[in-house]
Amino acid sequence: MKSKNITNIAIIGGGASGIFASLRCAEIAKENNIKADIRVFESSNKILKKVKISGGGRCNVTHHKNDAKDLCLNYPRGEKEMLSPFMTFKTTDTVKWFRSRGVKLKYEDDGRMFPITDDSKTIINCFIEEAEKYKVKIITKSNIKNISKLEDEKFSLRLNENNEYIANSVLIATGSKTSGYKLAQSLGHTITELAPSLFTFNIDDPIIKNLQGTSFLNSHLTLQINNKKPFYQNGPLLITHWGLSGPALLKLSAWSAREMMNSNYKAKIIVNWLGINSKKDTEDLILVIKKRNSRNNICNAHPKDITKRFWIGLLKKCKIPEDKKWAEISNREIDNIIKNLFNCELSIHGKSRFKDEFVECGGVNLKEINFRTMESKICQGLYFSGEVIDVDGITGGFNFQNAWTTGWIAGTNMVL
Repeated sequence: MKSKNITNIAIIGGGASGIFASLRCAEIAKENNIKADIRVFESSNKILKKVKISGGGRCNVTHHKNDAKDLCLNYPRGEKEMLSPFMTFKTTDTVKWFRSRGVKLKYEDDGRMFPITDDSKTIINCFIEEAEKYKVKIITKSNIKNISKLEDEKFSLRLNENNEYIANSVLIATGSKTSGYKLAQSLGHTITELAPSLFTFNIDDPIIKNLQGTSFLNSHLTLQINNKKPFYQNGPLLITHWGLSGPALLKLSAWSAREMMNSNYKAKIIVNWLGINSKKDTEDLILVIKKRNSRNNICNAHPKDITKRFWIGLLKKCKIPEDKKWAEISNREIDNIIKNLFNCELSIHGKSRFKDEFVECGGVNLKEINFRTMESKICQGLYFSGEVIDVDGITGGFNFQNAWTTGWIAGTNMVL
């Protein structure tokens, strides 16, 4: 336990986790009659940038999943380490925290949770009001150049124009900013291999050309990278201007983040567009369509769960003329249609950023953090929360839940 005379708390990073941690710090200080000077240092001119743009400006606050073990399954990195934190501060605790401050959340069919206003400003305003209530000092345009540990175990933070702030405890919550990793390294920590996560795949193929906006409800995806063990994912898929996106593909990108980076984003993806269970079922589907539409042009009779435009793209990939009658289609052409509907191979030649919701895989080594307190095992009084640590989740509110949980735990322990 730290002495109750400790007053100076420095939080580096004005994003979701840093701000949430500062509010928890202030709450704990008040409950324990500790007079704390809590300062949030943000290098840019605005705080909570990701909160503002998340979910298309609606803010995907968290996910409806509540069981800690189930929740952990949505983190490609940090699954084991996050079990204890999620048992301490769950998604239901997030919902209660906001509700107690007048912000109600709703959940959608896919489990994502948003404020009922569908406006991220609701979340931002809530945080700002809480910060003002507790007199948390949020200092923008404040770049921490370096941190050093003093002989009395306090920290010296060097700011812009060589200003200095002496802190008893420091939280690094800088997200994927390089500056945060450098500060952690300067205090003895190691940074695991960094790689983008939650990105879309660049693909140039006739089957998806000019079909942006076309979606599939339950695709089955197999990602093959350099003949290594493949990655699998099922779910909604979306064709974009540059290739493929959608929830299933974004999950695939998260799980394969490092492998894709190391392959220079060159790989093969095999798509079962309709999520049909077997090749035999696909064959039966196509043969029934052929039998019922023998006199029709092949372009005018297709599986009901795909659009005509996509079907024409598939025919182009199969090199089958659109005006050819179903009765004229050879067995070889049937096999080609089945292959490209059930087991369509596409070449990936790059990645694109997913909107502005950039997530980084990698960060402070998990072995160097005590996940019961979020304190460094190497440097006493130093804490970490959010994306700066080597924990990242798939799309759906999981990265914010990591931010809230780790921020809440760090904030709880920094002043006690």
